[in-house]
Amino acid sequence: MQASEAAVPLSGPDWYLRVMARPAESHWVMAEGARLHYLAWGLEHAHKPGLLFVHGYRAHARYWDFIAPYFTDAFRVVAMDLSGMGDSGHRSAYTARGFAADIGAVIEHAALGPAVVVGHSFGGARALRAAADFPDRIRHVVAVDSICRFADSPPSHAAPPRRPRLDPYPDFASARARYRLTPPQPCDNGFLVDHVAHHSLRRQQGGWLWKFDPHLPPGPHEADMSGLLAGLDIPVDYVRGEFSSVIRQEDAERTVAHLRHGRGPVVVPQAYHYLMLDQPVALVAVLRALIGGAVLSG
Repeated sequence: MQASEAAVPLSGPDWYLRVMARPAESHWVMAEGARLHYLAWGLEHAHKPGLLFVHGYRAHARYWDFIAPYFTDAFRVVAMDLSGMGDSGHRSAYTARGFAADIGAVIEHAALGPAVVVGHSFGGARALRAAADFPDRIRHVVAVDSICRFADSPPSHAAPPRRPRLDPYPDFASARARYRLTPPQPCDNGFLVDHVAHHSLRRQQGGWLWKFDPHLPPGPHEADMSGLLAGLDIPVDYVRGEFSSVIRQEDAERTVAHLRHGRGPVVVPQAYHYLMLDQPVALVAVLRALIGGAVLSG
């Protein structure tokens, strides 16, 4: 936890309390003028392969706090904050390739490569770009409910992200009360939503603000990823939430069809877009089946 964050109340089912008893260590790396933050579990085990988790748009590494420790028996594990989000520094401009460079920089700094990369939503598409730009650093990508656009993709009809508040909230409670999943979805695991919400805010002079850069543009998405996908010479798995409002089954199937070594889409039953929040145990099981890993022991 950063000094500017509120203390996170720890309550929930046994599996959550057990996994949260394995906290990560924070690390930092400078990349093209921005200070990037990442969390790490077990980096000292140099004989193990590397596994990197990448969050979605306006999110942060802490979305993986209760997922990542399930893989520490088999991997050195990292969850990163992309620039402009979480505890990473901000930039004057953001591009799809710039976010891919963030991923490449963290893999290099943590000595994970060639790594397995699991990316959710926006982070999955950026992981695919990183695999194209840094082929020596990434050996396998799992894209989780990620948008891949093509030249003939229809324009998105999704509501644009809400404009962030620029004035601080006077106290943490009033800020926390404004936290919403975007897009909206049901989630019975309120303790997980509380966890990511607590780590979404930082204290600064005058009150509390969201961590992400308020000038972060929507996306940015690449206009046509068909050539990128077809050129990837590594395994790529696609995972989708059954009830996702972001990715339709036909969208996921089209993405996989463009890949030389694509598998899926694997559909997680009863899951919406934020699979790690509404179906965390099922997501762990799917990822373990795709990339390996051991059951978390007590």
